[in-house]
Amino acid sequence: VKYFPAWFPGTHYAETARTWKPVVDRMHNYPYDVVREEIARGIAKPCILAAELQRRGEQVLSDEDVSVLKGVAGAVHAGGTETTSASLALFAMAMLLYPECQKRGQEEVDRVVGRDRLPTFEDKEALPYVSCIVQEILRWHPSVPSGVAHRSTDDDIYRGMFVPKGSVVIPNLRGISLDENVYKNPTDFNPNRFLPKSVGGNGEPVFSAAFGFGRRICPGKYLALRSVWIAVATMLSTVHITKAKDKHGNEIVPPLEFEHGLIRYVSTVFYCTSDTPPPC
Repeated sequence: VKYFPAWFPGTHYAETARTWKPVVDRMHNYPYDVVREEIARGIAKPCILAAELQRRGEQVLSDEDVSVLKGVAGAVHAGGTETTSASLALFAMAMLLYPECQKRGQEEVDRVVGRDRLPTFEDKEALPYVSCIVQEILRWHPSVPSGVAHRSTDDDIYRGMFVPKGSVVIPNLRGISLDENVYKNPTDFNPNRFLPKSVGGNGEPVFSAAFGFGRRICPGKYLALRSVWIAVATMLSTVHITKAKDKHGNEIVPPLEFEHGLIRYVSTVFYCTSDTPPPC
């Protein structure tokens, strides 16, 4: 499509592709170029790309090898950055719209961690409600609602439906997250749904589909979960998010709106105030 002029009927997407191609190329090349330079200077930090390049030593890489390594590094960088920031923006919005969840999370952090230090990963097992907040962020509005498309390598039959070899399969993660047969009142933000019934929760299953399925599950799943968890726990420990007020003193209730693409993120420019959490 690069040869089609922008005015040609039906090719307006080609102009968008031309505009964004340099950005995508930079995202594809940048991690690889930076790590190569750091290895040459002897300051490379441990990572999957540095390990692979150092393993190969002085071996001359083929164009295909370089392309694969650039693709791996670029995908990890793009996927981890965008989805984490989208999840944290959604967390802030959820705390505005569901202040009772924020209060309960703050109470748990104060009870377990106190106010003389920040939460650490060693506190995770003692902070089950905080973990449930993270899981509910992933379920309530998945940051990748249509998952990542895959191609079937062989003919298959799924629930009586024939799936030919080479078919592109797109999972409806958003639909799965709203399954009323699994989740009670699925459109509500309710971390309590994941707590066991023995402690007053709903005992509903964690939304594991957020990271894909089977062999092709996201390799950064556990890194992503830990990154979001520590950020959420720290925010609950240090700030209290409340609705901003207009000039008349009325609370401003932001609409929950999203920008849609491969990554779905809160598009609303919402105003809030933050302070240290009140004593619990």
